[in-house]
Amino acid sequence: MAHTFGRKGARALSRLTVAAIAAALVGTTAGTAAADPSPDYRPTVAAPYFPLQATKSTGEVFVYAPDGRGGFGDREQISRADSRNTTAMVNVDHAQNGYYDSAYFRTPDGTLVYAPQGKDEADEPAPILIGSGWNIYDRLLSPGNVGGSKEADLLARDKSGVLWLYQARPDGTLADRYRVGGGWDIFTDIVGKGDLNGDGKADMLAKDKNGDLWFYKGTGNTADPFASRVKVGGGWNIFDKLVATGDVNLDGRSDLLARDKSGVLWLYKGNGKQTDPFESRVRIGGGWGQYNNLF
Repeated sequence: MAHTFGRKGARALSRLTVAAIAAALVGTTAGTAAADPSPDYRPTVAAPYFPLQATKSTGEVFVYAPDGRGGFGDREQISRADSRNTTAMVNVDHAQNGYYDSAYFRTPDGTLVYAPQGKDEADEPAPILIGSGWNIYDRLLSPGNVGGSKEADLLARDKSGVLWLYQARPDGTLADRYRVGGGWDIFTDIVGKGDLNGDGKADMLAKDKNGDLWFYKGTGNTADPFASRVKVGGGWNIFDKLVATGDVNLDGRSDLLARDKSGVLWLYKGNGKQTDPFESRVRIGGGWGQYNNLF
C-alpha cells in the first residue's frame, strides 16, 4: 500500500511549517555535528557516523557529536526546531557515504515528510511530502539499506505488530511497502544503524517484553530482509531506551547506546560478532533522563 498526499492532507499541513522544521533538523545537524571528527577518520556505510539527537517534552532539540573516545562533546541546541511538531524522526544516509544527509519525520496529523540536505542553508532543498496515513505505525526506523537498493530503506511497524519495508528511491520518495512479517509487537525497542557482524549488510536489534535482546542479521534481500533471530542475552529491561547512531567511538564498527531507568547512558561497543556483537558496557554519564526521546 502506497501512501499518497492528497488534497485534504495538503490543507492540513502548512508547507512553510514543514520547511522550517526540515531546515532546522537537517541543515543544522548535518552541517555541524556530523562534520569529520578528524582528517584521518572516514565513516562507512557499514559503520556510519551519525549525531545523537535528543528532545525534551517542551520541544527543545539538542544534538551531540561523538568525541572519538566513546562519549559525546557538548550539546548544541537546534534553535529553530520544535520536536512537538513531530511524532517520529528517522535519520538516513541516502548518499551511502557513512554520513547523515537527510531525514524522514512524521507530523502529528500522520503526514510523513522527507527532508533532504543541501550544500548549505541557502541551498536547502524543499522538503518532500511523502504521504498521509502514517499514524497506523507505532515504530519507524532505518538501519540502512536492507532491501538491496542503493538508498537507506524505511521500516515501519503497524499497531497490529506487522513489520513493513519501504525501499527508498534516490529522491527520498518510497516504493510500495513490502510485508516483512507479523509478531513484531512482542518488542518494546527495535533499533539499528549499519552493520554489526562484519558482512557489510545492515542489521537490526530488538528487545522483547521479557528483556531479552535479539540480533537480526540483514540479508539484503527485499523478500526476506532478515535472517532468523539470534539471542544476544537477557536483562535488558534495566534500560528504558535503546539507540543506534552508528559508530560512536570511531573504531570502524557500529555500536549501541542504552539509557537505564536512572538516566545513565551506556555504550556497548560493537565487535563484529553475530552471537555476541558487543563488548562489556561502558558508562558515558548521567543526566540523560531529562530527554523524552533519543534518536
